[in-house]
Amino acid sequence: MKKNLVIILGLRGLTPAALVEKGRNHIEDCTGNADVTLPANFLTDFAAACDALESANMAVSQNGGKTDTLLRNKRRDEVEDFVRQLAGYVEAQCTDDEEKISSTGFEVRKAPAPVGVPTAPQNLRARRGVLGGEVNVRWDSVKGRLMYALYINSGDPNVEEGWTLLLQTSKNYYVAEGLTSDHVYYFRVQAIGVAGAGPVSDSAASKAA
Repeated sequence: MKKNLVIILGLRGLTPAALVEKGRNHIEDCTGNADVTLPANFLTDFAAACDALESANMAVSQNGGKTDTLLRNKRRDEVEDFVRQLAGYVEAQCTDDEEKISSTGFEVRKAPAPVGVPTAPQNLRARRGVLGGEVNVRWDSVKGRLMYALYINSGDPNVEEGWTLLLQTSKNYYVAEGLTSDHVYYFRVQAIGVAGAGPVSDSAASKAA
């Protein structure tokens, strides 16, 4: 069944402090809310992520060091992930019921007209990470995608069997962790839309930190 309403995440342009406030408002709105059922400890973990971001943001304000800033950015990503997960639960359980969606702290807009199969993501970049075993991967966003499928290959990128799915994500960037330092890894990404999965991107390679 076609959905007529889309949840607005409301993350764009938020300062870390505003994101903490937004997260806590969602937690308050969803606590005891009969319109949405969440996994055990979800709100508790969400609250802990907000507290961690608040502490990390205070450390940046007081010290302003590179390490503090990197940690704050990581904590910000964690809170944004909780907001996205919450939106997914709300959308699944409160489909097209604006009143129920609003009760969880989200706003809605009308769904756009459907688009075809998404194109291959462009400008895929892989860069050596900051911490050991990390590679930072980023690509241009694709119109009409719901998710991205990111693949990794630790051997010959021309051998199709060597590619494995690393994760599916709604973001157009990812920090691959736990890799072997100084080993070269190849990455490619594929956009997935309502009409199906599009072609994979060109590959990009980087040594892990």
